[in-house]
Amino acid sequence: MGIFPPSGVQDQERGRRIASEAERDYLWFCLEFCGMVLERRPRHFEAMAAAAGHFTTLGFFADGLALDRRLAALFPNDPGILYNLACSLALTGKREEAILGLTLAVAKGYADCDNLLKDQDLASIRRDPRFKIIFARAAAKKI
Repeated sequence: MGIFPPSGVQDQERGRRIASEAERDYLWFCLEFCGMVLERRPRHFEAMAAAAGHFTTLGFFADGLALDRRLAALFPNDPGILYNLACSLALTGKREEAILGLTLAVAKGYADCDNLLKDQDLASIRRDPRFKIIFARAAAKKI
């Protein structure tokens, strides 16, 4: 399964936050490389995870979400993967799924409270009353 060209619509605002054209070019180079790896090894964890992150950084949220869903299907108990999936869901406006995904990530062991509060990918769900409950559960895991 190829990952190019991106199938989603780019969030132009997100793309403008990239520091320089050199950084943007580097991300595209990395995506192309990941694409070549995934052509040969469709379940390659590192290539899939890197491509998902790069798509998100470039503002192609739907493409990042598609890869995060694939990763979660392959590794359903990995709290980091489930957290990234929740972030992608939040970025694509799937707030209910994002809350459920974040709840599952914390249940599976995700406990980075600083990241929960600072990660801009979660901004759309942070005011949801359930977010406070999820945060409290994550904080309890650190004790």
